[in-house]
Amino acid sequence: MTAARTGDTGRMIQLLAPDSIRDAEAALLPHGSRTAVIGAADVAAETTHFRDRIRAASRLAVNGRPMYVIAPGGHPFATIGISTAGGRVTRITLRLTRADDRFEALEPLTAL
Repeated sequence: MTAARTGDTGRMIQLLAPDSIRDAEAALLPHGSRTAVIGAADVAAETTHFRDRIRAASRLAVNGRPMYVIAPGGHPFATIGISTAGGRVTRITLRLTRADDRFEALEPLTAL
């Protein structure tokens, strides 16, 4: 998340698996954007367009799973789920929050 927040695409590419996937609900993207992006370079490049949202994300447990929550004005709007394998990010999933989502603080706060 640090690389994404700062727009460090080189570092993002190092951290992403070559065949990584970013998938998102269409409602979270500009009209006409692809809901799925595949490949480290493409995911890293596309991520730079969403730095403001990424900077506003806080790490919480959502339904028992560590995630990042985008909550403008303190109102949960969307979640960012990050899956890893072999020390690299394999999937980034963005979805709108749902009425039945449960949010809890994570202790201690550590980087994903």
